[in-house]
Amino acid sequence: MKVGPLCGASWAAFFAIVPAAAQTVLDDDLPADDIIVTAQLERQTLQSVPIAVTAITAEQLERSGINDLRTLEALSASFNLTSANSQSSGTTIRIRGVGTTGNNTGLESAVGIFIDGVYLSRSGIALGDLLDVQQVEILRGPQGTLFGRNTSAGALNITTAAPNLARVEGFASTTGGNYELFNVQAGMSVPIVRDTLGVRLSGAYRERDGYIGSTAGPTSGDRNRYVVRGQLLWQPNDDLSFRLVGDYAKSDEHCCEPIIVQDTSFVRRGLYTQVGLPADGGVPISGQAAIDARLGNSEDQRDRLEQWGTTGQLDWRLGDIKLTAITAYRWSDNTPVANSDFTSLKVLSTSDTGATATGAAQQVSSRITTFSQEIRLSGAVWEDRLKLLVGAYYLDETIDELQSLTLGSDYQRYNSVLLRAIGITALGPNPALVLAQNVNATGDFANNLFTQKGRNWSIFTNETLKLTDRVAVNVGLRYSNDRKEGVFSQLSARSSACGATLTSPIGAALPAAARNAAISLACFPFATRANLAGAGTASGPPTPVTYDLVFQDDSLNYTAKLIWTISEAVNSYASFTHGYKSGGFNLDPSAGIAGADPRFDSETVDAYEIGLKLRLGRSFTANFALFDARLFGLQVLEFTGIQFTTFNVPKARSTGGEIELMARVSPRLTVNGSYTYTNARFPSDCAGALTAVNVTSLCGQSLINAPRHAVITGFDHRQPIGRNLTIGFSGSARLESDRRTSTQAVIVGTSIPAAFDIQDSNVKLDMRAGLGRADGLWRVELWGNNLTDAFTRSITFNMALRGTPGAAGGPGGIGQARGGNYAEPRTYGLTVRRQF
Repeated sequence: MKVGPLCGASWAAFFAIVPAAAQTVLDDDLPADDIIVTAQLERQTLQSVPIAVTAITAEQLERSGINDLRTLEALSASFNLTSANSQSSGTTIRIRGVGTTGNNTGLESAVGIFIDGVYLSRSGIALGDLLDVQQVEILRGPQGTLFGRNTSAGALNITTAAPNLARVEGFASTTGGNYELFNVQAGMSVPIVRDTLGVRLSGAYRERDGYIGSTAGPTSGDRNRYVVRGQLLWQPNDDLSFRLVGDYAKSDEHCCEPIIVQDTSFVRRGLYTQVGLPADGGVPISGQAAIDARLGNSEDQRDRLEQWGTTGQLDWRLGDIKLTAITAYRWSDNTPVANSDFTSLKVLSTSDTGATATGAAQQVSSRITTFSQEIRLSGAVWEDRLKLLVGAYYLDETIDELQSLTLGSDYQRYNSVLLRAIGITALGPNPALVLAQNVNATGDFANNLFTQKGRNWSIFTNETLKLTDRVAVNVGLRYSNDRKEGVFSQLSARSSACGATLTSPIGAALPAAARNAAISLACFPFATRANLAGAGTASGPPTPVTYDLVFQDDSLNYTAKLIWTISEAVNSYASFTHGYKSGGFNLDPSAGIAGADPRFDSETVDAYEIGLKLRLGRSFTANFALFDARLFGLQVLEFTGIQFTTFNVPKARSTGGEIELMARVSPRLTVNGSYTYTNARFPSDCAGALTAVNVTSLCGQSLINAPRHAVITGFDHRQPIGRNLTIGFSGSARLESDRRTSTQAVIVGTSIPAAFDIQDSNVKLDMRAGLGRADGLWRVELWGNNLTDAFTRSITFNMALRGTPGAAGGPGGIGQARGGNYAEPRTYGLTVRRQF
């Protein structure tokens, strides 16, 4: 698909010029008609800050219908967000094609999320509604020298609206739409003591039916969530300010039901009926028919998340020095329910009442608690020619993750299909049961507990020196020290069929490859007793091994920028940044199989960037950036069908350019556009000295979900009607070229492309029309998102236990079933807004 001809035909989201930044007594004097950002921890205009950043104001979020982070793609061509298995634990954010590949809780995000200056340790925690938000800043490139946690790809800096100390203000909105959408948001700010003490309270509730059905269970992709936030702001004088924020959110939704885009050739060959299972193997619909009908086959995929947090920020001006202290505590708990085989059969599942040896219930959950403290001193000396910032940061994080998996009544017969497919046919219709010496695997389980206690501390400094009135240099340093203790303990387990298979005399007589396959299936790592005899050695059984280990690392991150103010209308910069993302533990029972180390190394990046920012009066801005990010030790998590493996790829690279344009054609019409070209790939020599086939097979391939071209263009038109009314129309669309959606681009060990890996190029069109009071007191909006109904696949993966790699359906190929997770289809509705 040719991108060029479509650029002029596509639309994009409106970018307003009116700033939404709340004013406080500590604010600097900056132009009132500029967008103000805090990308460098100080208030600067968007056009002067020497960073590639997209600033999205509250008005832009409202006019574009942006309700959570997932929909930010409509406003930023360099931004991508995907979810697999679970929104809470399986969400990945990418900027410029770079993000964390995998959904293991032990992996930190390559794109950091900061809300009111507080780091959120996992992306999925931030997927609630964007409630009462003042501004969202998308910072592109590594940001480890200034922000509290090291990030290798970028950061989201989200600021919520603070209490208004001068007057009472409030807002409310109600939305209804297709898929039975109902959403309400409301908030109020009240000054308790005028200009000194104020409070703000806001809340939101959203519910909606899902858009992916199932032949065996509820729909997926629904919404059932609420969030409340309360704030207190105290400013006793012009030099002192204290803000206290508390929030609580809860959701209970069905998420991430995959559509089986390609089923195994076992169905065509009639192998399921040979073992006494339905001919379709629990998959009544697959392929294009399933995509058209938007149907999966799971019994249940549920995602529950509860979280709360508190933040206190003190700003105190001591002469020319400003002290900022931010203290925060956050708690979150995710309790999922998953039909992990993605079929209607009783193969294997996780639930919120996992079994124990005594029959007692054990709740499956992933609980994360964090405490953070940041202190900064900033100021300017030498007649403001030198700006100084020094600070310290401390983060304490505890992860308690209970993983419980139980084998179902169809597990052995389901595995017998695989065994018969590789030639074990002499043992009857259920060779898995025979090899287990007729010990039934139904009900075998494991309750595995993972605990990771992490501690990070850092000290940092950032200085900007004006060499002349137009030339300045910026230097930033951060020393960061990480220590994590990872513990894997097994609370209870029963794996009788595994033990029987290990001692089976029939199995001992099989060829080595067949015997190893039978043991791997009978001793499924997620539902097998740990520390069996010989486990943890290369020659031992492929079963879990508990551990109590420590990961430690430190890093010196640094950045240097040359800033040249060419004229009052033109600013430019050139920068180099060395960034870092901490390593850690693969929190998975299969991590230590065969003597493997469950730890993975840290990831580093060397990023080069040059940028140009142009402003002509108040009617036109143009921002350009060229970037080259060279990543070393890129962290990758891959599911092999039996286990999750985490490894570091020695080299990866992302190069490209970005353009953001905005033109106010008239007082009533604004148009804008943005374009990102990204070549994010594993170089041909990405493996370095490594010979592991899962690493070497990546070399020469592009990174996952990194389209070469992404285009956003758009318009917003406002027309007065009479004396008191305004009617408005806006249109937006995002065009992106082809992109990969699988961890591996080929079947590992071959040159055969992975089926359904490529998501074709597509255009998503958004439109909005509104009528309201000219002073903004009320407004009614009719809107539609993704009006082209582009049904795009974000993740494609091999389905566990359903086929083995090969030329699927081809001569001699056994065929691997493939599942895919899909983004939202067309949605539309009506919104009524009121503010006072």
